[in-house]
Amino acid sequence: MKMKVFAQDFIPVVPYMTDVVTIGIGQRTDVLVTATGCSTDAIWMRSDVSPPCSVSSQGHARAAIYYEKADTSVLPNSTATVYDDSFCGNVPLSMTTPLYPMSPPAEPETTITLDITFAANATGNKLWFVNNMTFRADFEHPILLLENQGQGNTSYVQSPERMTYNVGSNSSVRIILNNHSLTNRSQHPIHFHGHDFWIVAEGVGKWDGVANFDNPMRRDTHILQPGRPGQGPGYMVMDFVTDNPGVWPLHCHLAWHVSAGLYVNILERPDEIAKLSIPDVASKSCREWTLYKRPLEPVIDSGV
Repeated sequence: MKMKVFAQDFIPVVPYMTDVVTIGIGQRTDVLVTATGCSTDAIWMRSDVSPPCSVSSQGHARAAIYYEKADTSVLPNSTATVYDDSFCGNVPLSMTTPLYPMSPPAEPETTITLDITFAANATGNKLWFVNNMTFRADFEHPILLLENQGQGNTSYVQSPERMTYNVGSNSSVRIILNNHSLTNRSQHPIHFHGHDFWIVAEGVGKWDGVANFDNPMRRDTHILQPGRPGQGPGYMVMDFVTDNPGVWPLHCHLAWHVSAGLYVNILERPDEIAKLSIPDVASKSCREWTLYKRPLEPVIDSGV
């Protein structure tokens, strides 16, 4: 069988053929599979969690594919395709070109740098830190509602663990992410709510400032590769335009990574948030949460 990839995270791409699709948690790939065997063939479709790039007690799965005249009482005996998983990231950016061309602004109006590390906090618990801070949510006081009610400048900004980066009314933003973990198992599928973003550069070491502005790949989740000893951190440079006012999570899609603090909020166009009509059910959810959690211990989690 042959596979033709034609979309990534719902962004149509120039189709390309492949035997293996690399996908991270939270990513989506659209594939057209063409049957090229005989009517009596039976083959395995395999899904692997890469041992060098992850930790899994059951990293391999198989599904039997039978052609219309195959003997379904006999298991397939096809062999696995050999693939290179020494690079714990997505396929090279040069392989994925959006079918509908769009290019980011050559010079973003503002830039944010996020340095990601893994370390112990004061109680000895290992957490993920972004710019030396780990995220904790306040479920009773969502930032979007605070901004909508005009309370943004007097509340959450006094709580740095809410990890909110205000990009104001800037029309375009660049975020440079540096992954200072040096093991292959510390890659991060970075997901951004509310936007598709351009990946204008990625690599290992210190970014040299060279970026691709000629219709680069855009999507809403991309793997930030780990660093390498002697070379430096893994980096990813993402650009986006601020055409969707809101408070948008930017986080790792690995569940325990985001629960352990690898999350920031991007506050976009706060002046327009104040004009939004937010459904009453949002406030109702907050009130119901307050009543529910009173007999419980404080919740320490990202909420994602």
